Amino acid sequence: MKKLLPIILSLLAVTMSRASNERMVTAVFSGTYNGYQRPREADGSPKREYYALANGIFSPGVSADGSIDKVKFPQIAGLTAQFLALKNYYLAKDAESADFLLLISWGKTLPFSDSAYRAIGDTFYGAVNRSSASTKALKAAEDAAAHGGPSTRGRDGSATPERMMQQIDQEALDGEMFQMRMFDDARRDADEYNARLLGYVDEINRRDTPSRFAGAGIAYNDLISDIENERYYFVISAYDFKTAVKTGQRKLLWATRVSIQADGNKFNEAAALMLAKASRYFGQDSGRLIQEFEREGSVTLGELKVVGVVPESKVHDQPPK
Repeated sequence: MKKLLPIILSLLAVTMSRASNERMVTAVFSGTYNGYQRPREADGSPKREYYALANGIFSPGVSADGSIDKVKFPQIAGLTAQFLALKNYYLAKDAESADFLLLISWGKTLPFSDSAYRAIGDTFYGAVNRSSASTKALKAAEDAAAHGGPSTRGRDGSATPERMMQQIDQEALDGEMFQMRMFDDARRDADEYNARLLGYVDEINRRDTPSRFAGAGIAYNDLISDIENERYYFVISAYDFKTAVKTGQRKLLWATRVSIQADGNKFNEAAALMLAKASRYFGQDSGRLIQEFEREGSVTLGELKVVGVVPESKVHDQPPK
């Protein structure tokens, strides 16, 4: 019988703290794929299923962040396992009993650099203003020439200072427009990546209607603001284990994504809250992005402490929750 790489789930040292007056805003999106439906017992409760655990992708973000940099995968795995167990998902004892290959990815998003975008925007609008001013000056000179004033062309056909300045400013504006198009493309790419990572795509598309230009665009703008700012996130992905072993292909069965704004929060304090919200939808389709606003306490992840190994019989004979 093929054995899995042993993973010891241990008790995490946690400390509870009082919530601040600010509300915690979590966003959860969960989906089922390739025909997966959670099997049920005769009484309608979810049937117990087993998973093999794997480390997904960790993204630390662009800046040093002690609240996430010091959190390691064993802590993440142990905490996630507790919430999985609440939904009757348990770590498999061997490869033969595994239903899923479960990947846990977590980290902080990499939003498009808003400061760089603002800088290029300021330069662009400066070029627009200069081009507009020089065009008006040239138009005034041409109007004056049409009524007997000095010509806007020299006797040898050369351009006057007004025309030369207008040409220079127009060329500068053309260059800035090219830069803006490049930045807009980069911004769209970054937004699209983060929207897919966090599960925001369908909700953004749902809100992207003509009504948002008629006073109903607040929700849409809030969604764009989310994906363009740093967010802590978890992605719990369940792949069919037997397909992965036999063919090497990953057949996604369900995935749950949860995130929270990084600014004003700490990953090690928000992790338990995020996973608690996400666990409601493990193995289910949420239908759309679920955003919840509430005051919450926080859980701080402490150092990993091994407290012993639970006998196999006790682990697998526990009644379903």
